[in-house]
Amino acid sequence: MATRASEAPAYRQADYTLQVFAGKTPVGELTQNPLEGSFSLSYSLDWVASGPGFPLAPALPLHTPPGSAAIRRFLENLLPEGDALDDLSRVEAISKSNVFGLIRHLGRETTGALSFLPPGQTPDNIPPSAREITAEELHERIANRDSLPFTVWDGKVRLSVAGQQDKLLVQKAGERLFLVDGSLSSTHILKPEPRRSHLKHMVANEHYCMRLAARLGHLAYRQTMVAHVDIVRVPDPVLCIRRFDRVELPGPAVPGVADGALPRVRRLHVIDGCQALDLPVSMKYERNIGSGRDVAHIRDGASFARLNALRPRLEHPAVGLRQMGFWSILTLLLGNSDAHGKNLSFQVGPGGLSVCPLYDLVSVLHFDADQIDHEFAMAFGDAFHFQDVAPFPLADHCERCGIDRRFFARELRQLCRLAQKEALAVAQDPVYTDAERGTVTTIAHAVIARAQRLDAMVDAIPRFDKDLF
Repeated sequence: MATRASEAPAYRQADYTLQVFAGKTPVGELTQNPLEGSFSLSYSLDWVASGPGFPLAPALPLHTPPGSAAIRRFLENLLPEGDALDDLSRVEAISKSNVFGLIRHLGRETTGALSFLPPGQTPDNIPPSAREITAEELHERIANRDSLPFTVWDGKVRLSVAGQQDKLLVQKAGERLFLVDGSLSSTHILKPEPRRSHLKHMVANEHYCMRLAARLGHLAYRQTMVAHVDIVRVPDPVLCIRRFDRVELPGPAVPGVADGALPRVRRLHVIDGCQALDLPVSMKYERNIGSGRDVAHIRDGASFARLNALRPRLEHPAVGLRQMGFWSILTLLLGNSDAHGKNLSFQVGPGGLSVCPLYDLVSVLHFDADQIDHEFAMAFGDAFHFQDVAPFPLADHCERCGIDRRFFARELRQLCRLAQKEALAVAQDPVYTDAERGTVTTIAHAVIARAQRLDAMVDAIPRFDKDLF
């Protein structure tokens, strides 16, 4: 019998249901009403009752049904952005607004531990597959990005991490690189040079900033604070980032693929700052509506203050706050003005949130201000530009974040003085070509100049009367 015009078309609920797994463990069920665009998430009883069970994000509680809007925001933050999202939408013929469809397509390996699989599939019953990528093939694909998107390999989109730059997820075994699928997981992210000419030597820039930050973290705190990076040359320079949400397991390799070269991998559940704050992707910048004169006062997006307000949810608050403080100071020292809410991540577990190793550290201020915006993604007090940073905005930053100003001043001084000693030494890494070394040496001198300027502000930060804030 024909459906009357007043009746909504029927749909099969099973087609709009995905089983959620953390690694191989069932977590629950995600469903969508495609007519209303609403989502629901129900945790499995075993996940809720088990010791390892935990909410996937602060806005997705275990014992209260999460709201549809919060679920949608969480899912949207798993998706790529910019050209990568356009490529995914075009190649797979899925609307960019169809969050469920995009997650269904990319859901086998999202950022962190989660998999979203159709009913009847489990991580165990998906056969593993791997294909080796040669340096020659990688070079050819980088050269042909204008005609074939870098995210598309073997006729399918392979990018399932958030962000805007060209990226490729691979499993790295020694010096060999593999595209992996099925039950296998990537271990590294490859980022070639951007196609835009005004971002010259971006690979060396990010490699240098990450290595300098790692050196400062080791010297100041004796711990790993930054994700590990290398440069792979094919011969084009490609930044190779070791994923901190993947752990290679000891013991036998995965049988039946890649000549037994691939280790077993455990995935860790991580969320980014926007997911931790229950913010949509569009609010990753503090000035979420822009910096025009009529809207610059609107600052409802991700901010240092909002992130520090996650303190009650941190598994080890003192450690987490120090790591976030380190990240904020690196923003100043490196000139990493694009440090936004999705550039900080947290591992999630039964005990709460733990700050992950830092990533996406770039000296944005090195690039021409006419070509790329130098405004801070998140302000220090009311200072959105480095030239406006002064003792009072830094003191204001501390007050807004609930950070003891004397503590912040000590941390700032220590890192400024270490940066002055280490910046040029890190630039001498033999991994750089002569041209790249010129770039990173220029960045190093700029880091030293910023460190000297900030060091001169330190003594004044604790001295302001609290009534001024």
